Amino acid sequence: MQIGTFLPTYWASYGTRTLPEAITATAQAANALGYASLWANDHVIAPADQASMGHIIEPLITLASVATLVPRLALGTSALVLPQRHAVLVAKQVAALDVLSGGRFILGVGVGWLEEEFRMLGADFAHRGAVADEALAVLRALWHEPQATFHGQYYDLTDAMCAPKPAHEVPLWMCGNTRPAIRRAARFGDAWNPFGIGLEDFRAGVALLRRLAEAAERPMPTVAAHLRLWIGEGSQRDAHVAGSPETVTAVLKEYRGAGLEYLICDFVADDVDDLVRQMRLMAEQIAPAVTT
Repeated sequence: MQIGTFLPTYWASYGTRTLPEAITATAQAANALGYASLWANDHVIAPADQASMGHIIEPLITLASVATLVPRLALGTSALVLPQRHAVLVAKQVAALDVLSGGRFILGVGVGWLEEEFRMLGADFAHRGAVADEALAVLRALWHEPQATFHGQYYDLTDAMCAPKPAHEVPLWMCGNTRPAIRRAARFGDAWNPFGIGLEDFRAGVALLRRLAEAAERPMPTVAAHLRLWIGEGSQRDAHVAGSPETVTAVLKEYRGAGLEYLICDFVADDVDDLVRQMRLMAEQIAPAVTT
């Protein structure tokens, strides 16, 4: 099992640190502690009643800013809300980031849930699943074809030139806990990446993913999970998995037994020092027990 860690891209306050300092410190710690990857999330704009969604720093720019700090780590989104962004622009930005990072980018995409955000961006919330499916096809066409042609309901391209191409085959991770997300992973994806999913739902999702991949005659996608973790004494209401290193280890072993191959750690922390403390505990005490 591989383990990546989430950047502090969405905190309401960074205490005595600035946001750039927090991002840099986390990236450097992840590199030093042996994590496999760094991750960022996505919300462009939000109404006042969803204020926490409105101050998330843009993920592609953020990941580009740390690429040279962590020359061996993969860089990923969990998740970019694909149907509210124009697929051609996403293709161009992702290709640039992949080239500049030397082929280390993972594009995790979701269909979104915040209807007001779609409305403010002029995007189609009602048909976001169908828009996402077409967008995925557009991405692959632009990345693979010297002159891409695609005729669909939402996108129409003829002999489109889009360069440079990515430096490697950009993995497409399908993010989401729903059956449509699992179906999308089985049909189009290189991985299924649910967020905050409970163990029993995770087991059921893995079983469904395996059946659908077999029916589609595709290789089984990588099974990932994006979980909020708290490593410490007592409980943490915002965490999906919380407790002592021993407790967290036991729970993650159950996920691994259920099929987990790639864990994205989203640590719930009081400040950057607390985040790095938990990153160290995961790397030094928990990871050796769950990755072997």
